[in-house]
Order: sequence, then structure tokens, then C-alpha cells
Amino acid sequence: MRHYENLVIVKPTLTEEETQASIAAIEEVLTSNGAEIIARDAMGTKKLAYPIQKNERGYFHVVYYTMAPSSIAEVERRFRINEDLLRFVTIKYDSKREVTAWKELVAKTEKKAAAKSAAAEAAATATETPAAEEAPATEAPAAE
Repeated sequence: MRHYENLVIVKPTLTEEETQASIAAIEEVLTSNGAEIIARDAMGTKKLAYPIQKNERGYFHVVYYTMAPSSIAEVERRFRINEDLLRFVTIKYDSKREVTAWKELVAKTEKKAAAKSAAAEAAATATETPAAEEAPATEAPAAE
């Protein structure tokens, strides 16, 4: 099993749900061909250096995985067929130095994902607990 990284750029014209479905389809292509996905990094929508298919922006997503080298050709063929992708690049990490760099990238990505999920949990608990408890309202007797 070799170490790989895939950067895909998805069309920005898709809705949030369509973008997530496209990312899920990309990851399904990888896992169906025997890949073990180690980490994911959703970089979000960014401006492109130059227009691609008349699109100025694109949704960037990086996937780190291990896979047998014989399956890469099929994965790239399926990526070329997918019309939701503007571009993709597959990077192979082969030497010991490259694998060490790959592991550092994975660790950085996992750390960033853990910090993001911790921030989301903190925001969720902050919205669940009321800031100030309200005292029950009592009516004053009407003066006649």
C-alpha cells in the first residue's frame, strides 16, 4: 500500500448538498477501489488563479489515503468522467522522506479537524444553556 493525496476542485455552482454529495461520491470511488481514507481536509471555496470552464472560484477538498498502486488508473479515470470536478491532482508519496511529510500533513489535518469539532461543540453547548435565567413573572394586584 502506498501513500497518496488527492486534491479535487468541485464546481462552485453546486448547492451545499450537491457539493457534499459530490465529495461523498469521490470518497466512494476511492474506497470502492480499495483505498483506506486516513484524513480529509475541506478547504472550502477559494478563488482560482485563472478561470477554469468559465468558473472564477472552486470548492477545494483534499483526501489523504493509502491504496494499492494498481488502482490509481481506475480512480483517475472515474475522476475524469465526473462532470462536477473542475480539476484534480493525485500526489504519490514514495520515499521515506515523502512518507514522513505525508504523515505530518495528516497529523496537521487531523489536529485542525479536532479543533474545528471542539469549537463546534463549544458553540452548541453555548446555545443550549441560557445566558440568564428568567424569573417567573408575577402579576401585581390591580389597584382600584
